[in-house]
This record gives sequence, structure tokens and C-alpha cells, in this order.
Amino acid sequence: MTIDTGGKPFGGSIMKLEKDEKLYKIYRFFPKQNPGYHFEYRILTKINKNGKLEMASYNYKVVDGEVSKGSVTRVTDMDPEEMDSIVQGMKRNLEEVSPSYLEIIDLTKYESIEEQVKALQEMDKASTQYMD
Repeated sequence: MTIDTGGKPFGGSIMKLEKDEKLYKIYRFFPKQNPGYHFEYRILTKINKNGKLEMASYNYKVVDGEVSKGSVTRVTDMDPEEMDSIVQGMKRNLEEVSPSYLEIIDLTKYESIEEQVKALQEMDKASTQYMD
């Protein structure tokens, strides 16, 4: 199946990285039971220059090759310790609606954004054609 997304799957960047910033972790929630189409809820996080985290979360689904994305929720200045409680709260909320798997991609062990991107490519978790 080929999805025509006009060059970018969501029409633009979900999160921008400035010089000296790195990704932190990526959280992916997806249903345990197939609803008949692809659905995910994602939380992307990065480490700001000041050591705080920035978070962008959104859901998207692909039905019959058509991509639709929910609005992006952003938090720009949070302590890393807060992420665990946010993710666990989201997991509890999703479990009530639709039991879901949680995948956590921890990118904190990589020294540079280049190493992080390479690791994501090796894990088959990134398409560099969408990266500026």
C-alpha cells in the first residue's frame, strides 16, 4: 500500500530540534486488538538545552491508506521525572478505553542526535525522508 502524504506524513514537523538538543524517549501506544485499521498514540520527548524536557503528543490512524492525525499537545518545560507519571496516567486512561501495548524507545544512551537517528534507522523506527 502506498500512502500519498504530500511529501510529509503530517504536513510538517511534530518536533524541532535545535543545536545541542537531543531526543529523550519515544512512547508508542497501540491497541492490543486490531480495530481494523492502524491506530497509534505517540509521545515524543526531547532534552532542551536547559536540561528540561519538551513533549509533543498526538494520535494518528491510517484507514484505507488515508492518514489522519489528531491535534498535537505540547509541553515545553518539564522535569524528566514528570514523564513517568504522565506516561503511566496515559496508559491507565487508554486501558479504560482500549487495552493497549506501550513501547518505549529510550534514546538517552546515545551521545548525539546523529547517533540517535542511526539507532532509530537500525531499529526500523525512522524514515529519514521526513527529517529536515
